[in-house]
Amino acid sequence: MINLWYDESYWAHRNGIVSGPEKVVKNLIKSLDQESVPYAVNCDRYEYNFLLQYNALGHSKHEKLEHESCVIGPQYWGWDAYGKFLFENPQYYKQLVTPSDWVTNQLVNQFNVPKTKVSSWPVGIELFDTEKKVEKDCLIYYKRRDEQELKSVIDFLESKELSYEIFGYGNYSQDQFIDTCNKVKFCFLLNGTESQGIAVQEIMSTNTPILVWDVTLWNDMGEEYSTPATSIPYWDNQCGEVFYECSDLDMTFDKFYDRLEEYTPKKFVEENLSFKKSLQLLLNIVVN
Repeated sequence: MINLWYDESYWAHRNGIVSGPEKVVKNLIKSLDQESVPYAVNCDRYEYNFLLQYNALGHSKHEKLEHESCVIGPQYWGWDAYGKFLFENPQYYKQLVTPSDWVTNQLVNQFNVPKTKVSSWPVGIELFDTEKKVEKDCLIYYKRRDEQELKSVIDFLESKELSYEIFGYGNYSQDQFIDTCNKVKFCFLLNGTESQGIAVQEIMSTNTPILVWDVTLWNDMGEEYSTPATSIPYWDNQCGEVFYECSDLDMTFDKFYDRLEEYTPKKFVEENLSFKKSLQLLLNIVVN
């Protein structure tokens, strides 16, 4: 039914640590296998084409395919020649996919990609069949935030006499990560913006409630391209609690900790981000 186009060199520099781009490909393949959807890898066998990466190699593959059959993304960069080509030439593909709505809005509002040519698509998240064996109170997930903010979180947890373990982005294996999630009562998320937030959703999939110190803007490329964004593009109140200012930490934590047994983040993943749900959405984009 669908041809997947990607190259493992895109993530080969990670030295065995699974990156977001690799997880997108691997989880998509798991989704296709689970739902028994026929696919080919890097060969033109079926009617529809999904180019997951769009760099020089992706561009050269694209040139050889029927343009109207091509869905492209989510791995492209709007500030290189190939991203600019996509944004300026929507006639050469069926659809661009982004990992979430805030990225879709950025393409439409800042890069003038037609709304009809871009769709949000999150890759599916594995539903972990795991059992809680609590050894510590909190997992601090720390990525692209100020060290002073991390110190504030640590000081706060220590003032409450709560134990914790810190996981910094890219410094752990998948097994270590999931194992630790199953040994804590909750997660404190101190994270920069996320285009999808696969690791965050894997925490949810272990049914670990999350307290989020969220952000509101993506400004990695300066003020000109600043855009409304978030650490948690896929979320609702069954997953945990959210705050934005350090001054709100104490009040939000009390509410969160009092309700710790009530949150059901794994249910949110099952209903919105499972392999089956993600694949249904993708195939709707590809076929329609």
